Amino acid sequence: MPLGGSCLCGSVAFEVATPIEAFTYCYCLRCRKATGADRAAVLIVAPAQLTWLTGESAVRRWDLPSADSFATAVCSQCGCAVPRLTRDGRWAVVPAGALDTAPPSGPTVREHWASRAPWVCDDGSPLPFCEHDAP
Repeated sequence: MPLGGSCLCGSVAFEVATPIEAFTYCYCLRCRKATGADRAAVLIVAPAQLTWLTGESAVRRWDLPSADSFATAVCSQCGCAVPRLTRDGRWAVVPAGALDTAPPSGPTVREHWASRAPWVCDDGSPLPFCEHDAP
């Protein structure tokens, strides 16, 4: 069963065939800066598993010149993160937040935990819910 995904404005839509090679949380500085969050959450799949449904021409890619393999890709209309291939073309990197269909399982790998931001919460001490989000 493929996983569907899209950007915020709907200009870009894609599908990802399962199984997923890895579902990764990456805490490195580059991923934090690229996402504006404490980590990047991405699925790693073979390129043949990624199918663009609409808007592939709206995708804009940026490769970090000082890195061997770091890149980002966004919808040129809304700036939402969208899938990209690794520079060597070996893998497709799919931002989990761009998925419209929940993946079959949660993260399987935590990368660069040692370089996490000092304010990242430890998995052993969950934050309280906001009052309006309480279960």
